[in-house]
Amino acid sequence: MTLRRIAVAAPISIGLALILLGVLLPGGERLIRENLPLETHVTVLAPGADGAILAATQAGEIWRFDGTGWKQEDAGLEGRLVLALRGEPSRHPIGTATGLLSVSGLAPPGNPRVSDVLETEAGLLAATPEGLWVHAGDTWHRPLADVPLYRLAEQRREGRVHFHAGTIGEGVYSASLQTLLAPWTSNSRGLPDGVKALCFAVTEGGMLLVGTDQGLYRQAAPGETWEALAPFPRERRVLALYRAPPDARGLQRLWIGTDDGLSALALAETRDGLSVAGPLQSFDALWEPPETGVSWILPVAGDGLMLSAGAVYRLSAVRYPGWYRFVLAGILLLLVGGWLWLGFNPEPARDDA
Repeated sequence: MTLRRIAVAAPISIGLALILLGVLLPGGERLIRENLPLETHVTVLAPGADGAILAATQAGEIWRFDGTGWKQEDAGLEGRLVLALRGEPSRHPIGTATGLLSVSGLAPPGNPRVSDVLETEAGLLAATPEGLWVHAGDTWHRPLADVPLYRLAEQRREGRVHFHAGTIGEGVYSASLQTLLAPWTSNSRGLPDGVKALCFAVTEGGMLLVGTDQGLYRQAAPGETWEALAPFPRERRVLALYRAPPDARGLQRLWIGTDDGLSALALAETRDGLSVAGPLQSFDALWEPPETGVSWILPVAGDGLMLSAGAVYRLSAVRYPGWYRFVLAGILLLLVGGWLWLGFNPEPARDDA
């Protein structure tokens, strides 16, 4: 092969290789910002009817995402700041900064700030900065007073039902279904002193997980000692948890929201315990990175996750970032190769005779 042919073939060959590389590069899961019609801070994400996602905002509004776009709901909030929402506003109570809103008109005495609500077979639970209120038997009970509560969770383990309250600075308090209205007991053995319990998740087998301002912990059975879940760093604050159903391998993916973004761990559960199967994964934003920590995580029917981090983001499978650069570079080299080929093979001069 002559030097001229090599000079022509090299850019064309490299150009074709770059185009092929750009097309075949493996993609990944990345965060893509969802554009709410109103640019405001999202305080709560909740599941709606028929797979919809509900987003409550700092402006005292609720928006519905039906898979194609956002539509504002008329929930009668009148600008109240929403702190807790478990489902459709027309069917479930709403916790706000100035009390509890519900279709039935139920509200704890004094209209306290309600940071979380939980509807159970035994009654309605409302978490407040001054403790826990339980509405059962047409009466409001206060089984836990003078403890600043933040999140509530229900756990079903080996045929028994337990309830848990995450506090700000006093760990976890718990009660069984049978002792719901009795004074709740501290359930913080193994947790750091003064820890803030910010979120809960329950595994497929009923094991309780708690995210705190000092890492992620698990409890094998109600009342037992909490253990740190390795390899999650203890100095990292956990703001949100979502445990996905087991996959084909039997692994459960635990999604973790922190100040640094979204992470995930694969969990393997047996009757004897829980183990981590693989390293901690992190997920970057495709374009606009979140401005705040990830505070809520929800599954989206058939298409990844939706989460709030100031704005709303969706986790979706996308192409490798920058793949188009390889394609553009390949096209440029093809043009260079074509120009060289024409330069080395000029059209023969026409004979006018």
